[in-house]
Amino acid sequence: MKRAVFDDINQGSLLAIGNSFGAWSSAKHVFYIDADGKLQRYPGSHLPALYPVAHVIERYEDMVHRYGQRPKPTVLPPRQNITRRPPLQQAIATAAATVTATLQAMRPMTKAERWQERQYLIGRGKRSIYPDARIAAQRLADNNIAVEKAKLAENIYKTTGPLQTVPNVPEGWKDISNNEASLNKMGLSSKMLYDDDLSPDFLARVYQPDEEIFGKAMNPTVVFRGSRAPEFPGLKDAAMALAKGDTPDIKNFADWSNNLTQGGGMHSEYYKRAVEIGDSISKYPDVDIAGHSLGGGMASAASIASGNPAWTFNAAGLHKNTVEMYSGSRLGDTSNIHAYRVENELLTTIQEVNLPADYRLVKGNLFALAAKEAVSVNTPNAAGITYALPGGAGSLLDKHGIDQAINCIEEQKDDDIATIKGRI
Repeated sequence: MKRAVFDDINQGSLLAIGNSFGAWSSAKHVFYIDADGKLQRYPGSHLPALYPVAHVIERYEDMVHRYGQRPKPTVLPPRQNITRRPPLQQAIATAAATVTATLQAMRPMTKAERWQERQYLIGRGKRSIYPDARIAAQRLADNNIAVEKAKLAENIYKTTGPLQTVPNVPEGWKDISNNEASLNKMGLSSKMLYDDDLSPDFLARVYQPDEEIFGKAMNPTVVFRGSRAPEFPGLKDAAMALAKGDTPDIKNFADWSNNLTQGGGMHSEYYKRAVEIGDSISKYPDVDIAGHSLGGGMASAASIASGNPAWTFNAAGLHKNTVEMYSGSRLGDTSNIHAYRVENELLTTIQEVNLPADYRLVKGNLFALAAKEAVSVNTPNAAGITYALPGGAGSLLDKHGIDQAINCIEEQKDDDIATIKGRI
């Protein structure tokens, strides 16, 4: 316990203000309280590199606000009393320290700093005596990971070609999908991640986390691309194709045919590849999996085949026979899958039977209700432990978008941070 307290003090995450009868000494004390009751760093004091001085001062102000009064000024020894006229060197040091602290407080936090702050709040919340803070801390810990996976599931849609790095990769991550040496360490190769060099239908990417930002909290993540909107040919092109006896080409049609065939328990080339990837990473438990929509369904299959954890968002349902169909060993189960879904989004609504909500959806039309439930009964549900995301905006289709899942998770994070801070 004592060691943990010392560590928190050295990291600047623990701040205590007590009434001591001992004399203040610059040899023992780093901070002092000035004539206005504000906490100041004593000029010339020694602290570890990158010590969060501004954060400590901010915590002090939070405590002052909570208790409604400021402590009395520190009684400094005469030779160190900076309320008197100080020597030039000390005055310069004091001014520099004040400017530095002000700039630190004004500077936007880096992603690494934001991550560390949330880790600190999670720890404080889990140790809180207040149940709401403990609940908020657990959800914040879950969402802290989930939102990063969701951002990767969004980024894969920006792929311009499987041989190029995906543009605008989220901060803290690197696309290593064409780094054979890195992929081989996970049992993968770049050829396993796509079915065509130029314009792939099936597509997966692998992202590497930056330890300087996340430490050891994040794992390399295999991400599967979800369904893309079908693009129908123009009337002229369709007429020309029909005149030649061909079927008009519908771009991205393979996404939807794989959705339908897998959901019906039939062969799906996409899911076959996903299970093969799952088999390949099964010996590497520190590899995670993620995906949105169709990509979430494939991530579920890869998770069950490998035993590795997966994060899915508004995911397609997984047929009970899909993994075994492709010689998957079912090393995992659905408890390894974190299935996030925005409330009232389209795909989950189609897949699941929910009589009260469905009755409202069809506005009491019993024929439409019966037809809808007939579809849902014969459609597999998304696999995994479900995490409902209240909120979202627009239509059922709008709520299906990965951007809505990200926004809902961020809103929960903000709420939980506020709850924990309110209990500290």
